[in-house]
Amino acid sequence: MGRPRKYPLAAATEPEPEEEPESLEELEPEELVEYALDHPREKLTPPMVTALNEAWRDVAAADDDQGKARARQIAARLRRASHGELHPNCDRVRLNVPLLKQPDGRMKPVQINRTQFVGDVEVWSCTARQILELVHHAKQVEAARMTEGIPGGQTVDVDTGQILERAAAIQRA
Repeated sequence: MGRPRKYPLAAATEPEPEEEPESLEELEPEELVEYALDHPREKLTPPMVTALNEAWRDVAAADDDQGKARARQIAARLRRASHGELHPNCDRVRLNVPLLKQPDGRMKPVQINRTQFVGDVEVWSCTARQILELVHHAKQVEAARMTEGIPGGQTVDVDTGQILERAAAIQRA
């Protein structure tokens, strides 16, 4: 049997069709955000991604519950987007990622969001730019460490080369 319905069934009328905009390019950023959130299965366009990012920045620091909920909705929609939607014209590239020398002498792989990259890897070009930037920065830090205290001069790394062998020979003697 079951309980009686709390709300009566809708009348046998046809639901009103939603009015679709003629063109998404004509919409304002606020309308693009609403459209993107109301149609989660449609692919995001670059103007939609920009509008969603701007809207998230506007409500991310909100103190009220409605603003926080809106920020969560926008973040969830952006998380569900594919890489092609977020980064149009981004290709896969192959590159050789070296190990980075740490100040304590150990070698460490490049790490982005707990993902380690070492050796030959195939990644999106946006990730490749970030990896190459990290490698470049690490090389700059290492070069600055090697020239510490001597303006325009090079110091000698005692952990490598002839000095290490000579020190070992002196200790043996």
